[in-house]
Amino acid sequence: MGWLNLVMLAAALVAQAAELPPPFPRPGTTKLLENDAVAVWNVSWLKQKYPLHTHRYDLVGISYAQGDRIITQGDGPGRLVPTKAWVFQTNRAGVTHVEEGASDPPMRAVLIEVKSAAPRETRAEPPDGLRQVAGAPAWENDRAAAWLIMGGSSAPTHRHVGDAVELIFDRTSPEVTFVPAGTVHAGPAPGADARAYIFEVK
Repeated sequence: MGWLNLVMLAAALVAQAAELPPPFPRPGTTKLLENDAVAVWNVSWLKQKYPLHTHRYDLVGISYAQGDRIITQGDGPGRLVPTKAWVFQTNRAGVTHVEEGASDPPMRAVLIEVKSAAPRETRAEPPDGLRQVAGAPAWENDRAAAWLIMGGSSAPTHRHVGDAVELIFDRTSPEVTFVPAGTVHAGPAPGADARAYIFEVK
């Protein structure tokens, strides 16, 4: 195959991916919050095959109910992915695949789409930043860091270097709050039988 044909094939594949739908909204999924920085989804993987889709944004989040999924990417066979509760989730912009719920009750997670195309420039952590007052994050990649706040406690007063999403999980639906970069506050403070996560976007 000549060079020109390869370029044309690559362009066609990119165009095809651009035409595919995003992963959300879809059955079993509820939008919890959206603004210019993030979109936050409460996701249940129902026992059905969802359409082929392309992730338009980098994605981070946390599962909160265990369950199984079948993920099919490219021409390969579907891959069964069992997931326990309280496992951090991540995906990359540009990933194209098919998902199918494979358990009853379904796996559930809160997923955060990070709308910025790349991490912000690295800034020095202020003395009252989360790392300074709450310690090392429970999880981290190049798009976000997350801190766990156990029930009956509260995050100390801190300053957010980047935009943040706070999640509280109790016996009802997850509660979500967006906190703009630069905000100084205390909390969240989950109840005794709950837990909270702070995701700070990079």
